[in-house]
Amino acid sequence: MHIKTMQDFEYIKIVPDERLSGFVESFLLCANHTDEDKEVIIFPDGRVDIMFSCTDQEPLVAELFNLDKKARRYIFKKQTKLFMVCLTLLGAEYLHGYNGTDFGKDEIRLPAGFWDISKEDLTSLDSFAEKVSEKLLEIFPKKMDERKQQLFELIYSSGGKALSSTLLTARKNSNG
Repeated sequence: MHIKTMQDFEYIKIVPDERLSGFVESFLLCANHTDEDKEVIIFPDGRVDIMFSCTDQEPLVAELFNLDKKARRYIFKKQTKLFMVCLTLLGAEYLHGYNGTDFGKDEIRLPAGFWDISKEDLTSLDSFAEKVSEKLLEIFPKKMDERKQQLFELIYSSGGKALSSTLLTARKNSNG
């Protein structure tokens, strides 16, 4: 578990159960305990995030944050807690058939009751991660396609350079 507390902000990160490690990078809790909305910058990190947020006055909202291609601004609302599931590219593909280009928008509002998460589930990161993990273990296949798993491991371990090299080689070979 990684905990970082700054004056009025809180950040907690936990790693998933080993059975989800190929699909989920981490679970996060980010909280703005101030009475002001704060603008933050989100940098590309090679993940697809599903975020659940709520305040005492507002209903639960679930959003999918697409694979970021560039840094962008986000308004972190006052007195808000954000609970996030940070999916690997493999996890995103198995979850939604996602291939990185399917979604035109950076943020997609998910339907109410997504994964059966309610406001009551957003009290602690541990209980949130436990409930989401149970749901994901139902959704994800028991056995992964080993070729996909190896491809994504190569992409992450090389910082994306292996994919560029592989695509370049494939293009040269197809041109004869």
